[in-house]
Amino acid sequence: MGEKGELDESNGVSQDPVEGRFGFTDPARVERRVWRNIFAIIALAIALAAIFTDARCTASLALGSVLALLNFKWLHASLRAVLGVGGSAAPPGTTMKFIFRWLVVGAVIYGAIRTGWFYVVPIMVGLFAPAMAVMIEAVYMTYKTLKEDHKGK
Repeated sequence: MGEKGELDESNGVSQDPVEGRFGFTDPARVERRVWRNIFAIIALAIALAAIFTDARCTASLALGSVLALLNFKWLHASLRAVLGVGGSAAPPGTTMKFIFRWLVVGAVIYGAIRTGWFYVVPIMVGLFAPAMAVMIEAVYMTYKTLKEDHKGK
């Protein structure tokens, strides 16, 4: 290992001192894993719903999942904009963007339920896909951290 930032071939973990001790905590890597986990959870949930439930339930879960993806992407862009300013105060209109985002999601859910083609509960389950993805990432990072700590001892 000659240059900083090289990967340790034994475990694929970057030992770049700028990143800290563990390269798997790099924000870009974490974002990629969370995004990938969201898609995996949605695909698994929709496949299971298609096998074990009716078409309305599967469509409801798909709608909730699409709303979760849009909401997550929108939240991500909003937070990047807020953090990109670099000041101590958030830019004007930031609070309204967060409120508007949920109003849009709520309006779509309300409209979907009013049609009679969708169920409430599967829509809500679909909305939890990002939360599940973050929980999976937390478990993964805990495991990797404990594994690396035990290697050092």
